Amino acid sequence: MSGVVLFEQSHRGEVWRLEVSDHDARVFLNWRKWWWQDDTLKPTRQGVTIPLGRMRELYEAIGTYLVSAETSGPNNGA
Repeated sequence: MSGVVLFEQSHRGEVWRLEVSDHDARVFLNWRKWWWQDDTLKPTRQGVTIPLGRMRELYEAIGTYLVSAETSGPNNGA
């Protein structure tokens, strides 16, 4: 179930990945936690699978949030 990694974030020794992957001839957007086993990342069951057809909607929602955050000054957690 590995595919094209779009984004990766390390947190407390684990890795969260957003990737486009396929399973049973269907393509999905996966946001999943991975863990290290020796030198290899392995996926966990923790995460969310989103139909690839909704990727545009997710992209637009993130864009809308970013535009509104620029004007309202969000707590970005950085």
